[in-house]
Amino acid sequence: MSPRAAWRLERLGYTAYDYTAGKVDWLAAGLATVRAEPPPPRAIDAINRDVPTCSPDTPISELDHVRAARAGFLVVVNGHHIVLGRIRVANLGRASAGATAEEVMEPGPATVRADVDLDETRERLRHRGVPHILVTTPEGELLGALSAVEADR
Repeated sequence: MSPRAAWRLERLGYTAYDYTAGKVDWLAAGLATVRAEPPPPRAIDAINRDVPTCSPDTPISELDHVRAARAGFLVVVNGHHIVLGRIRVANLGRASAGATAEEVMEPGPATVRADVDLDETRERLRHRGVPHILVTTPEGELLGALSAVEADR
């Protein structure tokens, strides 16, 4: 029905776009919505957007070790900010001097979408003993990290 609605809005003089991916994709990307009643808190509402990142070809010696130590990890992303892997701070000390981020990273870390229920996701993280999880768009673009604790809420 959205193509018809977009066409009708254009006939009324508005600029309209047909978002073919749909509402679920919109929510999963963490984009804004309007509701009559407040929605339950979602992961996007509590993420830390200041996540330390690097490219796959960054030498380990050039990584921001201070920010990595604070977060406990670095996220390896490509030029489009798509998550490729994660480097745990503990693994940085074991890397050879000339290693790159790609050689040290854990490929394909677990992620969740921005629209997942915040409280349920945090409970799962605590139950599994996981301190944080990366939050991405459906395309894999990094939005931030969600902590298992409520301190960043």
